[in-house]
Amino acid sequence: MAQYADVIEIVAPSQAAPGDLVNITARIKNLHSDAIGIMVAGALEYGIMPWPDVEFPTNSANVEPGAVAEFSGYFYMPDKGVTIHAYSYYYAVDEYGYGGWYLDDEMTKVVNVAALTPQVSEFKIADFYKV
Repeated sequence: MAQYADVIEIVAPSQAAPGDLVNITARIKNLHSDAIGIMVAGALEYGIMPWPDVEFPTNSANVEPGAVAEFSGYFYMPDKGVTIHAYSYYYAVDEYGYGGWYLDDEMTKVVNVAALTPQVSEFKIADFYKV
């Protein structure tokens, strides 16, 4: 359960073909009573280590209380299904005056590999006769 930065949704297709660019959106809600800095990160779980990152070109924002920030990201679909892990962080300053990002919440979503259907050609061998 999130303390300040609640991952409320991962918007992504349910399936994609290997090699496809897969666009996702992570929606994170500010649960704090003040505006705070929120950051997103993402990783793909599908059997390799370390888990590859989800690319978020803009990965942080100052978010007003109760507002939802949407972070757009992407990855290229591997040849097997993946579990997307989206992580939220909030920015805070400790009692010594040092600021940093603190992990707050996580959500997952599965993207399956799309079944590839073979392309059937209409190629026909024309009739011919020997000259």
